[in-house]
Order: sequence, then C-alpha cells, then structure tokens
Amino acid sequence: MEPLIIISLVLFPIFIGIGFGIAKKTKERIERKRIQVLLDERDRAFHESFGKGRVWLAELIADARKALDEQLEMHLHHKKHPAHKSAEVVKEIAREKRELQKQVKFLEYQLRSYEEYFPQLEEYRNLILDERVPLSAGADNLEELEAADPTERFLSREEWEKLPVQARNQLALDRYWARPKDDWEIGRIYERYLGYLRETNGWVVTYHGALRGFEDLGRDLICVKDKRVEIVQAKCWSRSKVIHEKHVFQLFGTTIHYRHASPGVPVTAVLATTTSLSDVAAEAAEVLNIRVDTILLPPSYPMIKCNINPGTGERIYHLPFDQQYDRTQICRPGECYVETVKEAEEHNFRRAWRYFGEEKKKLGERPRPTKHSSGRQKRRP
Repeated sequence: MEPLIIISLVLFPIFIGIGFGIAKKTKERIERKRIQVLLDERDRAFHESFGKGRVWLAELIADARKALDEQLEMHLHHKKHPAHKSAEVVKEIAREKRELQKQVKFLEYQLRSYEEYFPQLEEYRNLILDERVPLSAGADNLEELEAADPTERFLSREEWEKLPVQARNQLALDRYWARPKDDWEIGRIYERYLGYLRETNGWVVTYHGALRGFEDLGRDLICVKDKRVEIVQAKCWSRSKVIHEKHVFQLFGTTIHYRHASPGVPVTAVLATTTSLSDVAAEAAEVLNIRVDTILLPPSYPMIKCNINPGTGERIYHLPFDQQYDRTQICRPGECYVETVKEAEEHNFRRAWRYFGEEKKKLGERPRPTKHSSGRQKRRP
C-alpha cells in the first residue's frame, strides 16, 4: 500500500503539470486560430475595398475598447463588495460607446484620406468651420473660401477683430512658420525657397509645380536668365533617404520635351535636393548632364514678396498663404523679399487682397463674397 501512496505522490504533480501544459497549449492554439480568423477577415475586407477595410479596422478598435469596459463590468460584479447596479450601468454605456467609437474611428480615417489625397483641404480646414465665412448649402463655396482673409486660418475670431492690421498679418505669418507641416507643405516651401534664391540673383522664376499641380511634368521651377533656362526639380527629403535613378530619368525626359518645344534655347536640367543620390542615380545624372545642387532648407527665410504692378504701379506685398503668392514674380527694380510685415509697410507696400470687379477694398477690410448662383445663402448650424 505504501509504495502505491508514494508513487501517487510522485506522479500526481507530474500529471497536474502535464494537464496545465496541455491546457496552455490548447489556449495558445485557440488564440492563434482567433488571430488568424481576424487576419483573414482583414484581408477580405481590404481586398474588397479600402472603405470596407477601414470599417473592419474601426470595428476592431471599438471591440478592443469595449473589452476594457467589459473587464471593468466583471470587476464590479465580482469584487469583494460587488456593485451589481454600477456594473449594469457600465455594460449599457459600453454598448452605446462601442457603436460611437466605431463611427468616430471610421470618420477619422475618412477625413485623413481626404487630406492625404487633397492636401489643399487642410488650408481651408478652419475656415470651413468658421461662421464668419458665409458658405452656401449645395454650392462648391470655393469662391467664398478664397474671398476670406487667409489670416483667419491662423487667428482666433477675437484676435482677427481686435488686432491692428499690421499686427494681425504678422501674427498670422509667425503662426504659419510655427505650425507643424506635412511633407507636402514642406516640399512646397522648399520649392519657394529655391525660387527665392534664384529671384534674388536675377532669375525670373515660374513656380510651375505649385501652379500646375499633378500636371507639372516634373518641372517644379522654370527659371530664365540671359536667355538661358533651368528646369529645376526639387526633392526636400530626409537625409536618411536616397534619390534613385527613376527621378533622374524623369527630369531628363521633361527637359528633352522642353527643349523640343523651345528650339535654340539653352536648357539645363537641375536636381535640387536635401539628400544624396544612389550610386546609379549619380552616375546617370553625370552621363545625362544633369546638375545636382545640394541645398538644405533653413528654418526660415524672408518670405514676404513685395511686388510692383507694372501696369498701375501699385506696391503690394504677398504673404505665403495669400492667393496669388505663387503667381507673383520678384524680378523688377524696387521689388524685394522681406522678413516682416513692418519692413514691407516701411517700403510702402500694402497687403495683397482679392478684388471683385474694379471695386477696391479698404486696407484690412474684409471683402463681401459674391453670392453663388446655384442657391441662396443659408445659415450653417
């Protein structure tokens, strides 16, 4: 009898350990299967469409947050002094919260997609929600948005109404520089900086990329001086990235196309970048006679354009967020770039404004937007 007891005492912990091991492996197998099911659902959803995929992801996040609420509910039910009524309240709130979280997360993804594919929307984000801008239901509202003073994107309502014009414009410019910028906006500032360097050195610059968008044919800047042309492609990239040969080939192709359209004009292809080229890209640039300029983007530079209208002689300054900024060239005597609004006004330049017809608006006065023809004005909620 004693040997049996001894054997039992020895084997019992072993069997217990084996049982725990089998249970653990079974639990892991079930968990792996559950994860695989989730991954399969994800793949099916995104394969069907990005919209379906985003819905799946929103539901997954909502379910994860609901699980946390369920843990709280279980804790309230089973703690030392149970709070069953509170647990039921938490359960009801969790049910409502899950649906709201799913909708909010999906809308967040939707808005991010709009801003990713149409980055210009970010410029109007605050104006669209600003009751000072009279938008019309059922209309495209582009004219009304463009008529609004762009400084309103950077100032509160109280600041815009109370600050003197000079202080208001300068504060908006300061906040333009200080705000976080995405890659698209950094790239645009880099193109403008390259244009600034050339315009202050006697070149006439067309900001082709900013004006033509996706139809720029890979020509960010077209620079002319002494009957010579430089086609500039700008790459403001992280120093950890390298430029590959496809970008060199694109620049070469668009330069050949420009030469064909402008026979007899000396044209130079310039790749302006903040980073380096791969070995193949560098070799291709040398063989194809493409000049590579390594130019870093400084934290700031004199960005206010002071322009003189050749027809009227009006002295106008343009801030980087003004409507005609990229169309404005600084190439005539008396024109310049300055750093502050005060400097511009001391040179007798006034702020650019949008005109409707021939009616001139008073300096700093908000213009009255034209009414859209497709519908009457409605007050937004």
